[in-house]
Amino acid sequence: MKVEQRQPTPALRDIIRSFSERTARLGAASVSAPLPARPDPFIEFYLQDRYAVSHDGGPAQATPEVVFVGPQSYRGTRLTLSGEIHVLTIRFQPGGFHALFGMPMVELVDQGLAVTDVLGPRGTALRDVILSARDFDARIAAAEAWLADQLADAARPDRICALARALRRSGGRIAIQRLAAASGLGSRQFTRRFETQIGLTPKVFARTVRLNAVLDAKARYPTTAWTALVHDAGYADQAHFVRDCRELAGDAPGRFFAEWQQCR
Repeated sequence: MKVEQRQPTPALRDIIRSFSERTARLGAASVSAPLPARPDPFIEFYLQDRYAVSHDGGPAQATPEVVFVGPQSYRGTRLTLSGEIHVLTIRFQPGGFHALFGMPMVELVDQGLAVTDVLGPRGTALRDVILSARDFDARIAAAEAWLADQLADAARPDRICALARALRRSGGRIAIQRLAAASGLGSRQFTRRFETQIGLTPKVFARTVRLNAVLDAKARYPTTAWTALVHDAGYADQAHFVRDCRELAGDAPGRFFAEWQQCR
C-alpha cells in the first residue's frame, strides 16, 4: 500500500488533522483485516474500487462512493480490499466535525454513512469537486476551498475540543479529572459536553487513543517487544493492554496485529 499524507493549511488545523491518499493494485487478490476502535471521524472518497465492510461476522457490503465514518467504539468491524485501490481520506481533529456542522457526534459513533446522507447538498458539492479533481494536489486544494466555505458560518473549536486534542497528543495519558478541572465544568457536565462534541466519552476516547498508539508503534518498529511498546504508551502493565485490545479490537494483540497490518 502506497500512502501519501499532507497537513492542512494553518487556517484549517483546528478542524482537519490530515489529508491522505492510499493506492494499491491487488487485482484478483483479496485482503481482509479487522479494525480496532478509533477516535477520529473522517470522510473517505473511493476513486476506484470500494472497500467492503462487515460487522460482527455479517455479510460484507460495499461502502458508499463517499463515506463519512464516525468515531468507532466498535470491535467487530472487518475490512476487505480487492481490485484497484485509490482512496482519499480527510481526517478531522477531535471536535472538528462538530464545530463545522453542529451535529451531536454521539449520534454518529460507529456509523459509516454516505456523506450526502450526513451533509445533504453540502456533501454533494464536496463529492463533486473532489471526484472531478485531476490529482492529489488538486483534490487537497478542492477540499480546502470547500472547508474554507464551511468555516464562514461555523463555530470555532472551543475549550472541549482543545482538551480532546491535548488528550490525543498525550497518547491518552492525561487524567480525566484533570481535564474536567481544566474545562471549568463539573465532571458530569464535562463528560456530556465531551461526548456531544467528540462522540466518545473521555474515558473511551483515551482508551482508543492509547490502543492505537501501541498498534501504530508496533507497525513502525515491528521487532520491538510488545512489553516495551506497552510501557512507553503508559499502560500499567501488559495485562491491561491485552484486556483493552480484546475489548476494543476483538482479539489478543499478536493475532489482531498480524491481520490488521495487511490493510495499512
